[in-house]
Amino acid sequence: MLTQAQERSIPLNAGWSFRQAGMEQWHSAEVPGVVHTDLLRHSLIPDPYVNFNADSVQWIESEDWEYTRTINADSALLQNEHVDLVFKGLDTFAEVNLNDELLGKADNMFCSWEWPIRKKLRRGANELKVIFRSPVAEGAKLRDTYGLQLPHDSDPGGEGPYIRKAAYQFGWDFAPRLVSSGIWQPVELRCWSGARITSFQLDQQFDIDSIRATIHARVRGVARSSVQYFMDDRLIGERNVELSSADTVDVPFHFAVDKKSLWWPAGSGKQVLHSVRVEVRNAKGKLLDEIQRSIGFRSVELRQEKDSIGRSFTFVINGVPTFMKGCNIVPPDMFPSRAGDSAWVALVANAQRAHMNMIRVWAGGMYPPDAFFDACDTAGILVWQDLMFANLVPAEGAFLDNITQEVKEQVARISTHPCVAVICGNNELNVAWGNWGWQKKYDLHGADSARVIDSNRTLWKDVFGAIAADAGVAYTWTSPLSNWGNAAELNSGDLHYWGVWHGDADFASFAGNVGRFVSEYGFQSWPDSALLADYIDADQLYLGSPALQYRQRSYKTDGPIWQAIQYELDEHPKTLEEFCSASQAVQSLAYEQAIKAHLAKRPWCMGTLFWQLNDCWPGPSWSLIDYEGNWKPAMYAVQRLYGR
Repeated sequence: MLTQAQERSIPLNAGWSFRQAGMEQWHSAEVPGVVHTDLLRHSLIPDPYVNFNADSVQWIESEDWEYTRTINADSALLQNEHVDLVFKGLDTFAEVNLNDELLGKADNMFCSWEWPIRKKLRRGANELKVIFRSPVAEGAKLRDTYGLQLPHDSDPGGEGPYIRKAAYQFGWDFAPRLVSSGIWQPVELRCWSGARITSFQLDQQFDIDSIRATIHARVRGVARSSVQYFMDDRLIGERNVELSSADTVDVPFHFAVDKKSLWWPAGSGKQVLHSVRVEVRNAKGKLLDEIQRSIGFRSVELRQEKDSIGRSFTFVINGVPTFMKGCNIVPPDMFPSRAGDSAWVALVANAQRAHMNMIRVWAGGMYPPDAFFDACDTAGILVWQDLMFANLVPAEGAFLDNITQEVKEQVARISTHPCVAVICGNNELNVAWGNWGWQKKYDLHGADSARVIDSNRTLWKDVFGAIAADAGVAYTWTSPLSNWGNAAELNSGDLHYWGVWHGDADFASFAGNVGRFVSEYGFQSWPDSALLADYIDADQLYLGSPALQYRQRSYKTDGPIWQAIQYELDEHPKTLEEFCSASQAVQSLAYEQAIKAHLAKRPWCMGTLFWQLNDCWPGPSWSLIDYEGNWKPAMYAVQRLYGR
């Protein structure tokens, strides 16, 4: 009989090799990583961030790639009842093979993937191979299956809407197109016997004097087990459970705590956190598995009520309506595995330094790592988490099942964090459908039009809304709920105000276009010329050079910046250094005027989230922190205004 042992994980991040499919030569690979960073490390491609090199590496997205390593199955490994192969992230279309046997296929960058392999392991060496198919080729197949071309304004090839992958990597107005593949998250073997905890969730309900809480621990296995619950290392309860046929069952535990030590966002109170631990033991008392989470007790309500003005959009924290001062963030690199957890944590540190109490995670990027949410819990930064939908999608059949599983997994992962204030179903897709001319541009009329928008609205409102409700998280089905350019729209819901920049309005228009909650607005600037010199050859560092034009990704080019420098500052830069400096000065003026207008209209307006905090590559953008982490003048203006 096998000895029941505590669950343990064996990392499989080392020892990988990769090659282009069809080629003979293998090269060492880094995991987590992607093809671009592996090729760059071996000097097989030029740095995509330098000069025009992003164009020279476009061929990578059209190729298949293979990754392989050996798993050594010794007696210690084989004595476990269960050995699961766990990929925490595969980007994106992957076939996973063990000893030339297909374990399964992956098709979603945002999901984890796991397969039981205990019975498939041979004693000694076992070959693990992952074959990545070209994402654009697979996306084209899915488009053919769907039968309609969905809108793809930022993606010249049009495959992006059919691929569950970070949208900004297909090209955006602040980023180049760099579509990669690879094992972008850690890999491990999960070894366990008897029983294990598969998930953890905490529900909270506030009464007058206390908080009623429920821990939901889902347990899987074949054993008679005892589930014990601890808070701050104190045993608070125990339940016995009978497991059979490898079932997974929910083992809830109800308890109550007083309201003396609530978690508050920064500026409103302390961030009190408690350690909650769940243990599973067998009939003899041996520890089989445990899970620990840091939790905070708080209530979050997104109040959207009709009033004499229109409809409010107010976050109510622990019963207190709270004005949100924050920003939007994008991924910290085009290749997220290269940035690592530390880059995400640095974003939180910058937000805390600038006196923010909310960060919006934009839908065109990716779901942040656990370290980001842990940092927000500690810093008191609330998180507005967009689901990763910056494109309309073919929301039917197998694709619908795929994205439903993605959202369930991600919401379950983040929902225990006290910092998570709201889940949002998409970015700008509803206003885009009504105002951006997509039906004409993409020939979506009649039954085709209804097929696309009806299925997507059902997805946003019903499918995602139900998942958020089950997790006990506030939900808004789209952002923005109101559209700029119509005065009546300012009276209800959240607003993305882009009259400045996209609408060529002057900065004074910020004061006349204050919504109930302004969740996007901004103005571009360039990074310092010294930073540009790290990525652009010296002979291209002059105003109007091809290299500078190439780096500007907005369809508006630098036109609004020049116009604002002349109109707002009455300056006429002659050199690149002067232009970069003036662009930052005028950007600072824009954010200062916008934020002052939003603060002045409290409680009509109950939030200001500027676009955007950070960059994902070195170039001009709306960011207030450049790619190398330097604050631009606008960030100091934000710090001063948010600190009042």
